[in-house]
Amino acid sequence: MFTWICPQCGREVPPSEADCPFCAQGGQAPAAAPAGPAPSARAAKQWPSWALTVLFAVGFAALGLAGYWAYRSLRPRATQATPPPPKPALAFEQPEAAGAKPHPLARHVEITGFRLSEDARRRAAIQFVVVNHSGADLSGLEAEVQLTAVSPKGDRQPVGRFSFRAPKLGPYESRELKAPLETNLRVYELPDWQFLRAEFRITAPAP
Repeated sequence: MFTWICPQCGREVPPSEADCPFCAQGGQAPAAAPAGPAPSARAAKQWPSWALTVLFAVGFAALGLAGYWAYRSLRPRATQATPPPPKPALAFEQPEAAGAKPHPLARHVEITGFRLSEDARRRAAIQFVVVNHSGADLSGLEAEVQLTAVSPKGDRQPVGRFSFRAPKLGPYESRELKAPLETNLRVYELPDWQFLRAEFRITAPAP
């Protein structure tokens, strides 16, 4: 036989009784349970530990990704300065204008034997040899020289210029001279001597 629970006092009542004998005798119902959800209901509303772990992991990953993208977006303005353009070589005019008649002494003069140096103020200088390949005296020889770099593939690029004056060159004589070199490059940036060529225009004596 099963008992039933009185809805008033909450006590078990034998099934033979139609009414609760405790309530009929003036019995008091037990103290009501404290308000609020049952412990089982509160436990059901709590997040499981694995769900909390996943939630925190996703949150930290999202924060890290947002910080990374913010850093990348601000980096070009804050830390990456625009690289300066490469130094252009000096713009030279051709020693001999196109179609102009070369100086008659040009075929007898050679400029070779280049050696480059730099002083404490980073001013470049060039030592070179002027050769007179003729059997005549050359007096008051003056020239403007364009120094050109020649690559192994044959490409030519002006890298500097200078001028000189040789007071006198005897027949088949050579003379070593030194002159300031006008260039946009440091001496260590210039090619080695074997890749340098001189293109010159004789300015004196008058033809």
